[in-house]
Amino acid sequence: MKNKIILLLLFISLFGRIFGQKNIFFSLSDAIAHPNDVVILDLEGENLSTFPDAILDFKNLQTLNLKSNKITSIPNDIIKLEKLEVLILDYNKISSLPENIGMLPNLKSLTISFNNIKKLPKTISKLTNLRFLSLSNNKFDILVEDIFNLPELEELDVSSNNLSSLPANCGNSSKLHTFYLSNNNFKVFPIQLTEILNLKTIILDDNKIKEIPDEISKLINLKRLHIAKNQITEVPEIIGQLKKLEYLYLNFNKISKISEEIGRLDNLIFIDLSNNLIVNVPPSIALLPKCEEINLCSNKIYELPEEFANSEKLKKIGITNNTMVKIPNTLSKYIIY
Repeated sequence: MKNKIILLLLFISLFGRIFGQKNIFFSLSDAIAHPNDVVILDLEGENLSTFPDAILDFKNLQTLNLKSNKITSIPNDIIKLEKLEVLILDYNKISSLPENIGMLPNLKSLTISFNNIKKLPKTISKLTNLRFLSLSNNKFDILVEDIFNLPELEELDVSSNNLSSLPANCGNSSKLHTFYLSNNNFKVFPIQLTEILNLKTIILDDNKIKEIPDEISKLINLKRLHIAKNQITEVPEIIGQLKKLEYLYLNFNKISKISEEIGRLDNLIFIDLSNNLIVNVPPSIALLPKCEEINLCSNKIYELPEEFANSEKLKKIGITNNTMVKIPNTLSKYIIY
C-alpha cells in the first residue's frame, strides 16, 4: 500500500503536468480561482508555515499533499473537507493533530511521518475507512489503543519512534497485514503482534530483540519477517511452523545456532543470515524446495553440508567472508557472492 500510494501520486503529478488535467492543481492561487474544480491539490515543498485556510473551501478535494513544508498545526475546521481521501503531511513541524481529524468520513490514507508528534487524539478511531497510516519518525513513546480499533486498517508504519511495547488490543486489527516497527526500542519481540492473525509482513529491524518467541507460531499467514540488526542468538525450532513464510531477514544479529526445523519452511524463497556468528549450517536449509537465494556472508562457516549439491531451486549463495579455505566444486552451478 505504501509504495502504491507513492506511485499513484507520481502518476497523478505526471499526468496533471503533461495533460493539464483540470482537477489537479499545483498552485494555491490557481486553486482559489477554481474552488469547485479542485480534486487533487499538490503543494509539496511550497515553504508554507501555516495551513492555508483557503483549502477549506475546496469542497470536492479528495487528495491533499502538503509534504515538505513548515506547517506547525492542522485546523479543526479540516472537517469541512468531507470528501478528503488522502492526506499527506510528511516532513513538517506538526506536534499534534486536531480532535476533528476523526471526523473525516472518507479518509483512506493519512501520512504524518517526520514530524514532532507524541500522541494521537482518541478520535483517530473514528476514521472508519482508513486503510494506511504512517506515523514514522515522530516522538511516540506509546501508541493509543484507538489505532487498533480502526476497522479497515491494512498497513501501519510506526518505525523510527521510541516505542518499547504495544497495546494489548492489537488483535482487534483484523485487516492489518503489514506492520513497520523498525528502529524503535523493543528489547523483546512484542507478543501482541502474534494476536494480529492476518499479518503477512512484520518489519522489526534495528531494535534490541534477543529471541524469537514460541508465540510466533500463531502467525500462520506471515510471508515476510524482518528482524535484522537485533541481538538474536538462535533460530529456534518454532520457526519451522511458519508455513507461508517466503522471506526471512535475520542478518546482523548474533546467531550461532540454527535449528534443523528451518528446513520445514516449504514456501521460503529468500533467507538472509549474513553478518552473524554461524559455524554450522543445518543440512535441511539446503533442501528448501522453493528457496532461490541464501545469504551466509560474514559468518564463521568453514564448510557447507553436502546437501547443497542437491538443491532444486537454489540459484544464489552468499558465502564470502567466512573461514572456508576453498569454495567446494558442488557450488559451481550457483551464483556465488
